[in-house]
Amino acid sequence: MENFKTQDILKTLFPYWKKLVIVSIISVIVGVFISSEMVIKPLYKSYAVVYPVNLSPSSEESTTEQLLQWFNSEEVKQAVAKKFNLFAHYKIDTLDVKHQTYFNLRYKELISINATLYESIEISVKDQSPEMSKKIVQGIIDATNELIMVVKKERLNEYIINNNNELQISANKIDSLKFMINSIRKEFNIIDFQYQSKYISKEVAKNPNLSESNAKTAEGLKIQRTELERLRDVISSQVVTYNQFNENIAKYHLDYANKISFTNVVSKPTLPDSKCYPIRSLIIAIITISTLLIACIAIIFLNSKNQPID
Repeated sequence: MENFKTQDILKTLFPYWKKLVIVSIISVIVGVFISSEMVIKPLYKSYAVVYPVNLSPSSEESTTEQLLQWFNSEEVKQAVAKKFNLFAHYKIDTLDVKHQTYFNLRYKELISINATLYESIEISVKDQSPEMSKKIVQGIIDATNELIMVVKKERLNEYIINNNNELQISANKIDSLKFMINSIRKEFNIIDFQYQSKYISKEVAKNPNLSESNAKTAEGLKIQRTELERLRDVISSQVVTYNQFNENIAKYHLDYANKISFTNVVSKPTLPDSKCYPIRSLIIAIITISTLLIACIAIIFLNSKNQPID
């Protein structure tokens, strides 16, 4: 039955083969015209591949996932749009109330940022200008680095302020401890309790009746020695804490002053030399096949209407 129908169709179409050839030729010509630069502006694709660097994993996210979110952030998009004046480049009227929606759609259509199987990130940009596509790829990388650096400096500034506050508290504690030690020493005339302890012991051995000054010192050594030793240990511990805060502040200041990159560029932005869109052969093939199919259906339909009914 199928063979019969196929043969029947071929018999119906065969008398019109010349017309179908003419239709095919016209379709090819139309396809060539439609796919030409006069109708469809060609697009060129530039791409780059980067790995994350100098990033710390956040919660369960890998550094690649973290960097991918930075790349796709609204801040990066707006920074790139401003730097290259993309609203004008994409011919989007900024006075239109929906200009941001149109821009977002265009941006999503032409710019692709995705993670690869090897934990790297590929940035690809399509544009009518090969040079512009390369510039936008590099602009996205630069804007992402700058955004991460700004956020990191904000965090570092917070760390510096907090450590400075703790440093001041630690310094106040040290001053209080020093004041307490100096008060005890002044009250009992204690300068070096280890040396003075030995000296008083020798004096007592020679003459139990000490002078008023030595007696006062002896009393102070007897009563306050333990307290002085405790205060000395506490102040030593507090000095260690003070130095730690100082080291932290110095480290945070160094990180704040330095400018580092958060992307390790494996493949630099390419300058495309051939268009990626449109695919002319595919457009011509689709137009030609579609036109031929419509012509064949029309011929079969018209012939079936003209056939007499038995």
